[in-house]
Amino acid sequence: MGDFLNSFFPVAEKVGLLFIIIAIGFICQRIKLLTEEANKCMADIVMYFVTPCVIINAFSSTSYAKEELLDILKNIGIVALIAAVAHIVMILAVTLIFRFKDNDKRRLMRFAAVFSNAGFIALPLAQALIDTPVSREGSLYAAVYLAVFNIALWTWGYADMSGDGGKMNAKKILLNPGIIGVAVGLFIFTSPLYMSFGDTAGIRLPSLISDALGAMSALNLPLPMLMVGYYLGKADLIAALKDGWSYSCIALRLIAFPIITLAALYLLGVRGNVLTVSVIGASAPVGATATIFSAKFGRNTELSVRLVSLSTILSMITMPVIVGLTQMIA
Repeated sequence: MGDFLNSFFPVAEKVGLLFIIIAIGFICQRIKLLTEEANKCMADIVMYFVTPCVIINAFSSTSYAKEELLDILKNIGIVALIAAVAHIVMILAVTLIFRFKDNDKRRLMRFAAVFSNAGFIALPLAQALIDTPVSREGSLYAAVYLAVFNIALWTWGYADMSGDGGKMNAKKILLNPGIIGVAVGLFIFTSPLYMSFGDTAGIRLPSLISDALGAMSALNLPLPMLMVGYYLGKADLIAALKDGWSYSCIALRLIAFPIITLAALYLLGVRGNVLTVSVIGASAPVGATATIFSAKFGRNTELSVRLVSLSTILSMITMPVIVGLTQMIA
């Protein structure tokens, strides 16, 4: 029971932090401090600058002892494989489940069910629950999960939400900000140049660059949440409570996908921090990227805010319970 409570409260605290910033965005909308044009500008800043900085910073700020290299790389491979399979399964599932004639609703429901708030909550939560002064396995594995998440986000997610799936080519995929961030981050993390940097592996960036990356990465929490708060001020939450398909989408995101992930990995013998981080990534609420992409591509932003808001509220119960259970059996 002690392990469960130790997991429950840090998760609840992180989710509560999101709601405080959403409330500020809500107030800004009500007093006309935020506008539609400003929100679209913030969406571009997050997509094209903040997201790659978050990924690069996660890899570059993680260090490990040289003698642990092989074990660490093995676990990195396992986490990457888990994340890849999980996203493929989720994409297949939502493609079969959500088949509306309403193009906007179909695309948004699929996107929201697959892509969680892993960008804001998985990494800091893994740090809070797992990292110690001498080990940063939590943030490392969460960064790897986030890298795969972003590959799926900037390929299938981008193509499906933009409606440009048939026109996607290798150049568009490789040159989008998320994939560039993953490539640079992996290079920094796995570079053979680590042999020249003392007792730890990976390239150590100059403090000026690492501080700049950290400052930009810090925007990954407030900007999207302010956007959600803005659209929440315009949303009809009563309509959301009456929409059965919204509950189906949220149930997949908060309950079905994380429980299936936990059960499958446990039966396959996955334990420890790899199991915990994988479930954290799978159990987060609908990501604010649903609202960011909706604003960018002219989709139903009101529906996206309903999904983000309701799932975040409900995740204050589901996520602490599921992650707490995971840590108990990990």
